[in-house]
Amino acid sequence: MTSDALASSPPTRDPAEINKSVTEQDDNSFYYHPLWSERWSHPEFVGHYSNNWLKAPWFKQPKRRTTSFLYPSVDSKFPWGYIIYRTVYTAESDELWPIAIEKLAKVMNYSIDSGLYAIIKHKKPGDPEPDGDAERLVKEAHKDVIFSDKQFWDGASIEQVRQHFSEYLRASKGLCTGRFEGCLLIDERSLKSIVASPDPQSWLEETRPKKPSQPWGFVGMIDGRYPENRYKPHYTGYMRVDILSLWNLYIEFKFRYMQELCPLVPDGLIPVYDSGTGKAQDEDGNVFPTLVGRFDCFDELSLANTKNIC
Repeated sequence: MTSDALASSPPTRDPAEINKSVTEQDDNSFYYHPLWSERWSHPEFVGHYSNNWLKAPWFKQPKRRTTSFLYPSVDSKFPWGYIIYRTVYTAESDELWPIAIEKLAKVMNYSIDSGLYAIIKHKKPGDPEPDGDAERLVKEAHKDVIFSDKQFWDGASIEQVRQHFSEYLRASKGLCTGRFEGCLLIDERSLKSIVASPDPQSWLEETRPKKPSQPWGFVGMIDGRYPENRYKPHYTGYMRVDILSLWNLYIEFKFRYMQELCPLVPDGLIPVYDSGTGKAQDEDGNVFPTLVGRFDCFDELSLANTKNIC
C-alpha cells in the first residue's frame, strides 16, 4: 500500500522457495521479507532513534494512537504492514490493480490521520499546537509484502493462500506484530469494491468530514494459525475487513487474536470486521444483521488465551 507497491512486479519466484529463504526474525533488527529487493531504511530510524523521540512534542501525548504505536517498540515492528495476496488476473484486473493499491494507501493514511484530527478538533485555548510528525513517521514506516504473480496465485483458494502463509509463519517464527496475525486476500469482488470506495479527503481540509456516498470496500483476511489455535465455535479462520478499518485492526492485533475480533454471523454469511461489533455479508457484499457481535464476548477460555501485550 506504499509507493513500492506501484512499481513493476519482481521476477517470478516460487512462493515455496521464498519461504525457504526466510531467516528467523529477531527483535533487534528491522523486519525484512525475501520478496523485497532491498531492506527497508529510514533516516529517522537509525541508531538509538527512539531516544530522539523522547524530546518530540507528540511524545507528550501518550493517548495518541500513533504515539503508542511508535513507542515503546522493538525494531522488528518496523516497517509495519500487511502481507497481501492478489488472486485475480484478468485484463480488467490488470487495469484496476494499481488503482486499488493507490486507494488502499490513501484510505490507510486517512485512517492514521484521524487521531491528529481529533486532537485538533478538541484543542482547548492555550493547548500547544499539535504537529503531525507522529502520523508522518507511521505512514513513512508502512511497507506491505505483496504477492502478485499470475503463475502462482491466479484463482488461488483461501486454503491455498493459508497454507503458504502458514509456512511463512513457521519459517519466520511469527513475532508479535500485526503483520503475522492475518494475511489479506484480494480477489475480483474485493478488488472492485476497493476501486468503487470513496476517495478520502484530508481530515485537515474539512471542518467536519462528510459521510461517504457509497460504502467502503473490503478485503479478505486469513488466519494462518487456523485451525491449530481455534477455540471458538463457528470460527472458520476467514473474515472480511472494511478497508477503512485496516489501521485500527492492525492496532487491535497487538492485543487480540483474529478469532477474538471476528464477528459472529449466521451460517452461510461472511463475517466483516468494521472496528465495531461487525457485520455480515454475502459473497456480493450485501449486508445482513450479525448475531451477538464479535467473538470477544469473553468466556473463561477466551480470557485465558488473550494476548500478552508485546
